[in-house]
Amino acid sequence: MSNANGIGQSKAETRNNSNIRGENGHAVSDKAHSIKEVQNLRSVATQYINYVKENYSGKVAGNINKESAKAFLKAKALEVKGSTLNTYTSLMQKVSENLNKDHIGTLNRQDIQNIKQELKNDYTLSKEHINRAYDNTQAIQEQMRHTSMSLSTDLQVEAGLRANDAINSDKWHINEDNTLTISDSKGGITYTTAPISPELLNRVEEAKEMGYKVNYTEYREALKEAVQNTGQEYNGTHGLRYSFAQDRLDELRQNGYTENEAKGQVSLEMGHSRLDITDHYTSF
Repeated sequence: MSNANGIGQSKAETRNNSNIRGENGHAVSDKAHSIKEVQNLRSVATQYINYVKENYSGKVAGNINKESAKAFLKAKALEVKGSTLNTYTSLMQKVSENLNKDHIGTLNRQDIQNIKQELKNDYTLSKEHINRAYDNTQAIQEQMRHTSMSLSTDLQVEAGLRANDAINSDKWHINEDNTLTISDSKGGITYTTAPISPELLNRVEEAKEMGYKVNYTEYREALKEAVQNTGQEYNGTHGLRYSFAQDRLDELRQNGYTENEAKGQVSLEMGHSRLDITDHYTSF
């Protein structure tokens, strides 16, 4: 991000000094020149790196390439509208240029331009949604009981935590109403979960006292094996968040919430910055 931060720098001057050419052959800047653009660039870069971590084995740097970028952007094409997808591809071009400066991976701007053209040729993908929820989370939880990381799975299933939040007890604050406040989550946000069961709460308290922390890669691999042992398709750690969102939405509606009220509550409990993100988890 230090390479890409162009706040305070003239965009025109940066472009004039650049040897990078866009699709129209004109010089382009590889920097983000506004606070919003820097934030968006950081978000896209983080999402891409997390996608690589979750879906590819080995070191992250070794998987920064056209293949993983194409898979990432195709996954995004299933989630977001066309204008947002264009923003993703534009920002990924800047990501690729700045990774190149540090000699990380083999991804380059031309790769992203080629991927962008492929997405345009098959644009119907952008209107589809994939339900990544698991059919039987209880079976997955039972399989994870054989590991030392089952608490993380239970927190994802019962409270909808992101994997990175569920593996680090330093992020957890226990509230009197049996909810958890999660600090320093994705994008630096803090959010408060749905209430969790007394049994899980006791385990959380014990884990915090012991300084519970789990390696993300080890957790992901253990979860993948657990899912496969149940005969289900592995949908990543994020699949547990999908399952939570849909189960929690049903629970709130049964308790008298309107559809919009329920989605709004789920959005807060999952730490989403926008309601349309929650819609993606719950609308199928």
